[in-house]
Amino acid sequence: MAIRSFLKKAVKKALGRDEGAAGAKKSSGTLPTGAVAFSDALKVGRSREVVVDGVGVAIFRTERGLLAVDNACTHEDGPLGEGSLSGDVVTCPYHDWRFDLSTGECLSHSDRHVGCWHVDERDGAIFVTGRRTQGSTERGGAHDDGMAVITKNLDEEEG
Repeated sequence: MAIRSFLKKAVKKALGRDEGAAGAKKSSGTLPTGAVAFSDALKVGRSREVVVDGVGVAIFRTERGLLAVDNACTHEDGPLGEGSLSGDVVTCPYHDWRFDLSTGECLSHSDRHVGCWHVDERDGAIFVTGRRTQGSTERGGAHDDGMAVITKNLDEEEG
């Protein structure tokens, strides 16, 4: 577990908001073949991180319904499923790049969209059934988190 995830869980627990993984409610029984989660495990405004065909996918339940995108931010692969959600827009928890979940468009850098996935809900379960769009394969770029990047030549002697 990354330190960021550990700290977020520790803070939620300390504040009495520990709801388990991504706000999931524990469902009993066996998932139908091909399902990635039970429907009742994902509340409005929450996310769920799953793996589909070896690729990390973040599923979000918004007021409009279920939306799914690649779980890797196109900046530095931050986990979008851990990002903050506002309407249909998720903000990456690492450097605040923002993505429209319905289109995959990066609102921070127009040429760095994420891939979108088909997501369906039936018989009390959630299914991710394949890609709708491909995302950018480029990585790196400016930070949008308001923090300055300071570099220092370690070979220089301090005076």
